[in-house]
Amino acid sequence: MRRVMLMMALLLLGAFLASRLRGMEPAALAQATTTAPPIQLVPVVNGLSSPILVTNAKDGSNRLFIVERSGRIKILPQGASAVLGTPFIDLSGKIVTGSGGDERGLLGLAFHPQFNANRRFFVNYTRRPDGATIVAEYKASAANPNVADTEERVILTVPQPYANHNGGMIEFGPDGFLYIGMGDGGSGDDPENRAQNLDSLLGKMLRIDVNSTSGSLQYAIPPSNPYVNQTGADEIYAVGLRNPWRWSFDRGTGELYAGDVGQGQVEEIDIITLGGNYGWRVLEGTRCTNLGPASCSNAAFIPPVVQYNQTQGRCSITGGYVYRGTRNMVTPGTYVYGDYCTGEIFTWRKGQAISAVNLMIDTNISLVSFGEDEAGELYVVGLSGTVHRLVGSAPPAPVSAASFRGAPFAPESILAVFGTGFSNATQSAGTSLPTTLAGTTVSIRDAAGTTRSAPLFFVSPTQINFQVPAGTATGDATVTINHVSTTAVGNYVTTASQVVNVASVAPGLFSASATGRGLAAAVALRVTASGAQTFEPVIRFDTATNQFVAVPIDLGPETDQVFLVPYGTGFRNRSSLNAVTATVGGTSVQVTFAGAQGQLVGLDQANLRLPRTLLGRGEVDVVMTVDGQTANTVRVSIK
Repeated sequence: MRRVMLMMALLLLGAFLASRLRGMEPAALAQATTTAPPIQLVPVVNGLSSPILVTNAKDGSNRLFIVERSGRIKILPQGASAVLGTPFIDLSGKIVTGSGGDERGLLGLAFHPQFNANRRFFVNYTRRPDGATIVAEYKASAANPNVADTEERVILTVPQPYANHNGGMIEFGPDGFLYIGMGDGGSGDDPENRAQNLDSLLGKMLRIDVNSTSGSLQYAIPPSNPYVNQTGADEIYAVGLRNPWRWSFDRGTGELYAGDVGQGQVEEIDIITLGGNYGWRVLEGTRCTNLGPASCSNAAFIPPVVQYNQTQGRCSITGGYVYRGTRNMVTPGTYVYGDYCTGEIFTWRKGQAISAVNLMIDTNISLVSFGEDEAGELYVVGLSGTVHRLVGSAPPAPVSAASFRGAPFAPESILAVFGTGFSNATQSAGTSLPTTLAGTTVSIRDAAGTTRSAPLFFVSPTQINFQVPAGTATGDATVTINHVSTTAVGNYVTTASQVVNVASVAPGLFSASATGRGLAAAVALRVTASGAQTFEPVIRFDTATNQFVAVPIDLGPETDQVFLVPYGTGFRNRSSLNAVTATVGGTSVQVTFAGAQGQLVGLDQANLRLPRTLLGRGEVDVVMTVDGQTANTVRVSIK
């Protein structure tokens, strides 16, 4: 009795699910959907002269400081559309720059963590005339915070043998020390093997304490630096870098993400750790260069977390930031980076493959740098003279396809996601559920670290319906949507991720509307005294009003047993049948079955015995509770 269904019931449910899960009436969809606009670049300021960095002072002013390669730092006040007429500082008289492959200039800016009190900030530039790297300290004016005093204190000088691969990024870490990214000195293939030479500061990440001095040094050495009292320069934090042009600290975890520009084949992102060796010049990404001197199989080399080949016009990685803003530009915790030559902006999240190149947006900008404001929102710097802000919304979180409620969700239940850009076409599953539809896949990485592909019911550019795979562990899980687009220059992958909570049960009942409430998607099962069974509809579609209306349930003579059979999702794995309770019109009813509906994938059903005390009640609420969790309320009508 519990699973046998007549064709009438199947047709009723099939027609309902077709409208419910694969299109929905426009009015219903408007109620249920939170649409995410695509990621966009919003112009912030233009007309700049070769800007190469945008940053903030973390002083509560919400000003943006824009570094121009020629030596000027300009201020964009909060809400302004143009920079101030007077530069914050003009160092152009100290700077050497060139053309072509010359990568020199004013390259870095970092504000002291106590800038608001001590007015100290630091710059990284290549000095005139020899091109040596200078890290110097200045102070903002006590009289006018929008201009700086001109007195300079040189902190560090590093000779540069060539005009390229100067690095240039400087930033204070969560530990309060100043980090300095140094390229390998330039030319090609690191001809003097400086990146692996522990006596050279080139090809390294350096770390110094600018709050103290030591002997003749204008800084002190953090005692935990890896080569203190060992062979190697005390300033070194990590080695084996080619040209860490742009890098940043994750303000959420403190991790250091560096974009290390490749030689001629591979671009990479590294998470830089104390004492780490990232392989250059022995390795370019994970590619063996055959340049030596060490073996490519050296276990000491730390591989990148992301790498891509210099194909399809890509040539130079631009490191970015882990997004920690609040405006849902992308899912918080997503690392955003790009390529200088193509202007493409990519995303990556922990757990994704090293080869994952997730295209977020393709631009025509010479993408020289990213930036972060005080709120954690991200900016894009174009070398041709522009600064843009990245805006948009993260994809809406998955919801139960039955109740439209958010987390938690249960294994084997049906979920729905609404948004934009999920695919380029609309496609429905056939007699079996595939894991790829319209070039789109959904995967779930559970709390145990296992990743499973989700079976798909339906995919469109704005909606996806999928099943939580059986065996998904309880706890926080990451749902990742991938869509592969084939273009004339190759395949691009766009990705959206959302963290959800998985529980053993998450009961939801289907209703004949797109809001998770309204008339129950159910049938009535009548068992006569002779044992004969018939199924009767409890709703019908009224073409005159273009909506579902109730068909009152006739309880019949006292010799009939009548069961309400509502369909839902998320309760097949309940701890026991005794843990399932239900009320109809406030009256407790007997639950004789609650579990998987064997003929429709992902669907659950419950059998509720209707007592005769409900006679004549009219439209009443149906409330089911499973393992202490209450499903959404639906309604039926009792004759």
